[in-house]
Amino acid sequence: MKSFCTLWLCLAGSVLFSCKTQKVNDSVKKADQVNEVRAKTGMVDPDAAAFLVKVADARMMGAKEGALAVSRGTTADIRNYGKLMVKDQATLLSEIKKIAGEMHIALPADINTDKQDGYADLADKQGVAFDEKFLKMMKIDHERDINDFTKATKLTDRRVTEFAAARLPLIQSHLDKLKALKDGH
Repeated sequence: MKSFCTLWLCLAGSVLFSCKTQKVNDSVKKADQVNEVRAKTGMVDPDAAAFLVKVADARMMGAKEGALAVSRGTTADIRNYGKLMVKDQATLLSEIKKIAGEMHIALPADINTDKQDGYADLADKQGVAFDEKFLKMMKIDHERDINDFTKATKLTDRRVTEFAAARLPLIQSHLDKLKALKDGH
């Protein structure tokens, strides 16, 4: 009986530890936690931090999705759109990192766990199924980004509002190119 209880406690502890570890291993959650502490001390603007973390996460995901499209897209148009995503997302992420560094805002090192699951789902697709899933994900991502960047133009930090306003047309152009690509696909 004693060994059964010990075994049960070890198993329960392992389950609880793995759940806690999974949450802590989410790079976006880690960055959010650091920024929350910094915001409480007045070191960072919490709204600016939330925006920069969210769009950094999205830029990393867009680059990963784009790289998959380059290697798996069934048409030259999809592969070229993937190349555009890799290039433009890297440029945007570089700008985000610069602004965040100036503002002492922590950024994630990798995409969040939900995006990791979405990426894995996309990576499992082949052929036309890949193309369709990629186009669908890009549409959702870009529409969300336009919403996020538009909201950010109304934040109080000048660096963030200027960045969002300056880059909103690029995000819109990505969605426009995507729509043209979907119409021709």
